[in-house]
Amino acid sequence: MLDIGGGAHIVHVPGHTHGSIALHLPEHGALFTGDTVAASPVDGTVMPGVFNLDRAQVLAACLRLAELDADVACFGHGDPALRQAARSLRNAARA
Repeated sequence: MLDIGGGAHIVHVPGHTHGSIALHLPEHGALFTGDTVAASPVDGTVMPGVFNLDRAQVLAACLRLAELDADVACFGHGDPALRQAARSLRNAARA
């Protein structure tokens, strides 16, 4: 845990790279996914990031991130999900 934002939890989410991480700020219901997840520049659909080392791991990571039940998610690419981010992440894992 990092002493920022009320306590940021580091979440290991391999798949995009072996050492990929996300940051979860449970006090704020916020999640920073890095490149594990992206939002489509065309329609904003939340999707697994691209150029991954292991797609199966990325899909599992999307589910793991959804379980954190964040309301807001900021991605490495694309606009953030400003509500119901967990649901968007579950849908991305089904991609």
